[in-house]
Amino acid sequence: MILDIYETYNADQHCSQRWKRWEHHRNTISAILAAKVFARGSLQHAAVLGAGRCEDLDLKFLLKRVDTLTLMDYDTGSMERALERQQLTSQERQQIHLQGGLEFTGFYQEAFLRHIEGQMKEKRPAEQILAQIRQQLAEADPEWIHQLEQPAYDLVISGAVHSQLIVPYAELAAANPDYTSALMGEAASMADRLAEIYNRCLTKLVAEDGWLFAYCDSAELSDRSGLLAYEEIIGGLLAQEEYAQIDELFLQGGGVAGARQGYQDLRCWAQAYEPYEKYWIWPFRENKKYYVRSLCAKKTPQEQPSFRDLKSK
Repeated sequence: MILDIYETYNADQHCSQRWKRWEHHRNTISAILAAKVFARGSLQHAAVLGAGRCEDLDLKFLLKRVDTLTLMDYDTGSMERALERQQLTSQERQQIHLQGGLEFTGFYQEAFLRHIEGQMKEKRPAEQILAQIRQQLAEADPEWIHQLEQPAYDLVISGAVHSQLIVPYAELAAANPDYTSALMGEAASMADRLAEIYNRCLTKLVAEDGWLFAYCDSAELSDRSGLLAYEEIIGGLLAQEEYAQIDELFLQGGGVAGARQGYQDLRCWAQAYEPYEKYWIWPFRENKKYYVRSLCAKKTPQEQPSFRDLKSK
């Protein structure tokens, strides 16, 4: 069920157009990594969470600078096709390890989702179903992180994953019209909680003295969102690195579900490591762009407060 959703979400239609359209986005990511992470030399182990089609990453660029690169995603097929599209040599392919079938939050268990679907078919009360969903979320345990052969990495990359964590839930809600309104009423808070769970996994995978690079598609610039008309203004503020002003003007409405809270939560953790932040506009497709916020931080050894401690300050 989950794989069906992600295979549809990661469909290969228009891949060649995206690869060309995303060139600036991809080059921006490579430039940040080159300047901040690889400036002092190559690294041993790197991982990319939510790798998918890898259209935002130049794999050849990374493979020249790391000994091994682990790509992680639920959809193994998308990652395999990414290696073909980027025309990796046999030697480059030997550097890559694929970790498929990974559901990063521990919330989307197939048996549970089937159970909820069954409850909907039986026309159980919406509040009863929501109570089960809330309980499942409260008990979510991402066990996959304890089963990896490599427990920590010198570089961990996360690209626009936070916003995707709510996708299976939203698809489940949309597929059941009698429950769509009730389920989507919980979607924003669920997206934030799933993003926080994901962040715990993300930061745990970073080795001591290792690097984290993450970016979030924090706001959608489209006709639907009404923000596309402000692209020139946002671009001008980006050129001046007036990031706080952009956030104040354009993120007060909430931004993309999960991405705003996910970034804020991650930034809270990264403050102890003096992160480098870079924001830009990502031309996702025609008439749809994203305002991207990214941070890059080195996890230097120190007494690290918990997320909860950081938020209480």
